[in-house]
Amino acid sequence: MKKNPVCTILWSDAAYSYDTEPDPTTPTPCLTTGFIFETNEQYTFIATNVKYDKDTGILTAVDGLIIPEKAILEFKRIGDYHPQE
Repeated sequence: MKKNPVCTILWSDAAYSYDTEPDPTTPTPCLTTGFIFETNEQYTFIATNVKYDKDTGILTAVDGLIIPEKAILEFKRIGDYHPQE
């Protein structure tokens, strides 16, 4: 069974402004928590909602974010999901 660890990722997003002078406090960091489905040199795919098949123990991503590696400020592993038997 493939492991999909539960992690938090602190990352910097782009900001959009109608102003001609951007606010120096933007963009603010974002914090996303979820299951890691893929990570490589270019991006990390973190699923925020998953389907769980209790017969096989397989998690399937329903939705999530693909975060560019250069945008990641901090990556913290929380642990693995262990369903109640």
